[in-house]
Amino acid sequence: MNLNLPEGSTPKEATVWLGQLIRDFGLGFHLDSAPTEYVLPDSRQVFNPDQCSELMNSLSRLFRILGEARAYDVGANVSTALLAESLGWKPPLEFHDPDFQQRLLQTGTREELIAWLCWNDPNGIYTDEASWAEDRPPLTLERARQILRDQRERDSSK
Repeated sequence: MNLNLPEGSTPKEATVWLGQLIRDFGLGFHLDSAPTEYVLPDSRQVFNPDQCSELMNSLSRLFRILGEARAYDVGANVSTALLAESLGWKPPLEFHDPDFQQRLLQTGTREELIAWLCWNDPNGIYTDEASWAEDRPPLTLERARQILRDQRERDSSK
């Protein structure tokens, strides 16, 4: 587990660092918890004093680089993905259904559209976390609808 976010890191590097930290530590990690609060079942601290200091300094850098809102969004997105993976969640079968896709285009939320886009094109950059990691603005609802339309048209022309 890399506790050090180097000074001078870019927003992309900070986003990747936080995502990896959460993946390595697991669902028990939260940006609001002091490193000294993490304890093992036998009450020993997870981090020694030097590690606590290093992690606190890195988290301070993270907030300076990304800002609070973006840092919390990245943390929430990574944690949500970990939770879904741990529960074995898979996309609904209806994602394949053209009628469902049409309803999604007409009334789907931004989050529902992003979920479909991620399912349809796992290598695409659709989530906020993936956008930030590529220094792109988050996907808007209208842009998500346009990408879904384009992908449906491309698939229907095959």
